[in-house]
Amino acid sequence: MSTQDPLHSLFVSESQAIDRQQLATLLSPYLAINKETGALDFSSQFRDLPNAEMILLVLSAVKARSLVLKNTADEISPSEIIKMEIMPMGSVKGTLKTLLDSKDIKSTGGKYSVPNYKIPQVVARFNQMKHQK
Repeated sequence: MSTQDPLHSLFVSESQAIDRQQLATLLSPYLAINKETGALDFSSQFRDLPNAEMILLVLSAVKARSLVLKNTADEISPSEIIKMEIMPMGSVKGTLKTLLDSKDIKSTGGKYSVPNYKIPQVVARFNQMKHQK
């Protein structure tokens, strides 16, 4: 009989390690991150995505940026996303609310992020989307 409690598999951690290769593979077709400024540079493929997927990629890229560039946060405010001019202001706020309500993202102090343990789900979402095309 195993001494490992099966309930442990239900617990997640914000400090859970991120599969950096998986994150890079997710982001690489859609954007690049400027090494000097940390700005996100979006591809034409990115701009063809639905709003929810755009926001998930932005939040994932912010997470990736924070892992490589020191002194950068892994969360972002709606106004920072709006300044990227990837969609209208109302769409940014509405999409963030939808993703927050569905527990795909989290919000702390008016800033949004993708929890570390949610990254594999974001990857799965994009893989499923690719197979539906």
